Amino acid sequence: MTETSLRKQLEQARERIEELEEELAKAAKATCEDRYRMVFENAPGGMAIITEQGNILLSNAEAKKFLGLSGADGERNAEDFYVNREDRNRLLALIRKKRHIRNYPVLMHRLDGASMWASLSARAIDYGGEPANLVSFTDITEHRRALRRLELDELRFERLYALSEMTQHTEKEILDFALEAITEVTGSEIGYIYRVSEDQTQLTLHAWSESVMERCSIKDVPEVYSICETGLWGEPLRQGRPVITNDYPNLKKKKGYPDGHIPVRNHLGVPVFEENRVVFLAGVGNKPGDYTEDDIRHMELIMNGTWRIIQRRRSRAELAAAHAELEEKVRRRTDRLQQVNRELAGLNLTLMSKDQEREQARMELLRYQRIIETNPDLISLIDSDYRYVIVNESYTHIFGLKRESIVGQPVGILFGSRYFEERFKPAIDRALKGETLTEAAWLPLPDAGERYMSITYQPVRVQGDDAEYVSFEARDMTDLKRSEEDLKAIAERLDLATDAAHLGIWEWDLRTDDLLWDRKMFDLYQAEPLPPKELFDFWRGCIHPDDLAATEQQLARSIETKEPLYLEFRIVRADKAVRHIRIEGLVQVDDKGMPIRLIGISMDVTEQRQMEDELRTLASTDPLTGASNRRQFMSRLGEEFERCKRYNTSLVLLSLDIDHFKRINDTYGHPAGDDVLKELVALCRSTLRTTDLFGRVGGEEFQAALTQTRIGAGENTAERLRRRVEQCEVRTHDQIITFTISIGVTALTPDDESIEGLLKRADDALYQAKRSGRNRVIVL
Repeated sequence: MTETSLRKQLEQARERIEELEEELAKAAKATCEDRYRMVFENAPGGMAIITEQGNILLSNAEAKKFLGLSGADGERNAEDFYVNREDRNRLLALIRKKRHIRNYPVLMHRLDGASMWASLSARAIDYGGEPANLVSFTDITEHRRALRRLELDELRFERLYALSEMTQHTEKEILDFALEAITEVTGSEIGYIYRVSEDQTQLTLHAWSESVMERCSIKDVPEVYSICETGLWGEPLRQGRPVITNDYPNLKKKKGYPDGHIPVRNHLGVPVFEENRVVFLAGVGNKPGDYTEDDIRHMELIMNGTWRIIQRRRSRAELAAAHAELEEKVRRRTDRLQQVNRELAGLNLTLMSKDQEREQARMELLRYQRIIETNPDLISLIDSDYRYVIVNESYTHIFGLKRESIVGQPVGILFGSRYFEERFKPAIDRALKGETLTEAAWLPLPDAGERYMSITYQPVRVQGDDAEYVSFEARDMTDLKRSEEDLKAIAERLDLATDAAHLGIWEWDLRTDDLLWDRKMFDLYQAEPLPPKELFDFWRGCIHPDDLAATEQQLARSIETKEPLYLEFRIVRADKAVRHIRIEGLVQVDDKGMPIRLIGISMDVTEQRQMEDELRTLASTDPLTGASNRRQFMSRLGEEFERCKRYNTSLVLLSLDIDHFKRINDTYGHPAGDDVLKELVALCRSTLRTTDLFGRVGGEEFQAALTQTRIGAGENTAERLRRRVEQCEVRTHDQIITFTISIGVTALTPDDESIEGLLKRADDALYQAKRSGRNRVIVL
């Protein structure tokens, strides 16, 4: 029910109460006690005569029911029923000044402790020669609660929408915003958010509400707690579900809180899950009233949305960092490989030249002595007795020995006898038999430690010399080896990052149509690995038929323009599950600028889409009846109004209200009243056309906009709906309820410049229908 319609009903009730007050004032002076009692006792609202000291001299049955009185009137003082006794002092001051006050809202409580809102009216009277006040009151608790629920729904929607726009903010900013949002939507005084460790044993404080921290006198607030040391506030993590405590002071098993902590009246804790693991623990406390399931729903929606935003932000940051690191490593490795290849090419040319002129080996060795001397690699000539014949300057530099201390000595003198027997001797023997071989090994070198060396053993024959030699060349490849190990480690970290972010990596060769997927891609599609030649057709077959054409068009456009690819579509997996997939990709081109490859990532965004759909539904639909809510209906009505004005088409607006709906709620209960509202919505939907607009704009107030309709046809539709409602029976809770509606009808006129005039005429017509006896249609 909207605030306007609630106020209208309250205004009517207050007018009736004022009439009864006038009658009661007159009755106070009358001599007929029976007449006075009849008027006083049968008043529709609570009425009482109270002295200025607060003594209740007289109260009717409705007042006793409202306040929970059971004994004589004089046994209680009015001060007992005010939550804030300053409200009574303000009321007395107003009565003394004005002699009469109306519609003063006050928060009160019954004798049983239940809180309620009352609208008070009071008049100073003379009662039996004693000055007193005649007080009447109406229960407006549901009105206040309805307004609060509307405010909270709008507030929650605004906070969730703001969260969805914070992907570029820091985690601290996102969590600070979430903390403010959960305390605001639950109406709480205090709030906090803790991070939960991977092993679910520790809680790390993110933040408390700043206003609470200012009031706490605890000197050192711990940032890290062990879950086993926590009391009530750790229960949501231990139980794996939200926990509400609405009477903390009287809780028997509480651990209590340290000196200086702000007093806690009530508390609500909610865990935030990532699959089966709790990642955050959020809590609020000191709400003026009790915490309910609605508070749990508000907090879970906000905190789950917060976690999704943080996940998305982390995944993008980790992927960007890993990608940048990998690009840099690949660039350095490529530069190093190119340099090594150039060096190897030069060495190979030298070796080929020496092989072609084998008969002049010794002469060639002398000719290239200078080249060998200046070469940074270890180059030596070894004879069949495994002794050094020639060594280059690198040997003398690395081992710190003079040339004459090495030449003529066995190979084992430099590297050790065990290393010589296990590694060098078998290779030298093979080379002496005419075999050229290359191997890589870690060699122990003085000062430099172990270095990864590429070693080549080359047989050498010298013309005119029957002796056999082996050319030994060792090149330091340590940096290259470590670069390869670094690349492998980066690849492993990239795998971990994509697994954590639920990302799949793919590569499509545009020249061959080969499609490569990593393991996560097959997990996303719930498929077994396939050959690259078959994978593209399999992927096309998984795309939802309604999305296939658009998906292929966007792929073709990205390839043609060479622009980054951003694409979202649905797939149908083998288990018939429909999932939403988002892909992002980059087009790679050759030297001529022709596209040759498309690489990218894929992610499952089904839960994100479901959350967005839920938000849209919450924002546009009345949760009880399923009809459009006031916001959605007014938005659609505004659009239809502008369309009708632009194209000069007709429009009829119906404003309808259930007659005596409060009586239905009071007689049968609110659940039965809810069933009546649902039945009315069903009748309206079956009576109206699919092109017509229909929505719930208040508690029992609805409006319908009939498009392309003249006033006569609109009146006929309204009358047909009224008759169907009149003939309807609602069977609920072992009761049969009949009800009627009043309808106001008006049409769009050329003079209407905005929808306000149209809405006012419809409301005026509905008001006339009510005043004319209800259960009728009035046209204005």
